[in-house]
Amino acid sequence: MSGVVLSTAYFPPIEWMAHYVQQNSITLEGYELYQKQTYRSRALIAGPNGTQILNVPVKRKVREIQQSLISYEEDWVKDHIKALESAYSKSPFYEVLMPDILALLLEKRTMLWELNLGTLELFERWLDVKSKWKLSERFELEARGLDLRKLSPKVASTVEYAYYPQVFQEKIGFQNNLSALDLFFNLGRSSWDYLTELEL
Repeated sequence: MSGVVLSTAYFPPIEWMAHYVQQNSITLEGYELYQKQTYRSRALIAGPNGTQILNVPVKRKVREIQQSLISYEEDWVKDHIKALESAYSKSPFYEVLMPDILALLLEKRTMLWELNLGTLELFERWLDVKSKWKLSERFELEARGLDLRKLSPKVASTVEYAYYPQVFQEKIGFQNNLSALDLFFNLGRSSWDYLTELEL
């Protein structure tokens, strides 16, 4: 495949990561305005009662994505850690991966862009792949290449997701296109095979 343009994402979803590992050229959109209620500040996980949203609060003033400031007025870091514990503490790779997540979240990075890069770097390290993205040069309404900046948790993915074991599947059924965290906690290094084999 030739190239894809992606918006930054907080613990990116499976579809986002599948494009990331399958494409030869990745451009991250660095000059768009921040958009709330999107993957830029939102990750979905499978909790004991169904799909759960982890949202990073951003200070209200609308800014370019690289200048969007995270708000720590509420202790969302503690909430996200608790949610991940309750969702994945019984998963096969929880003990291995959770310390890395804790270290990143407890840094309390100032900018959403930097936090999201940190989540992507974690995923790259867990997959043992080198970082291969480049920053967009400017904002363009029509991006060159496959434009996936509109991927959204509010729009159902059209990808057919192969089944893999999930912690609460017997209670809530199989949940697809969650944050790739769900893959890593449940499959570990086999996440690479899942992402590379997913038909996009």
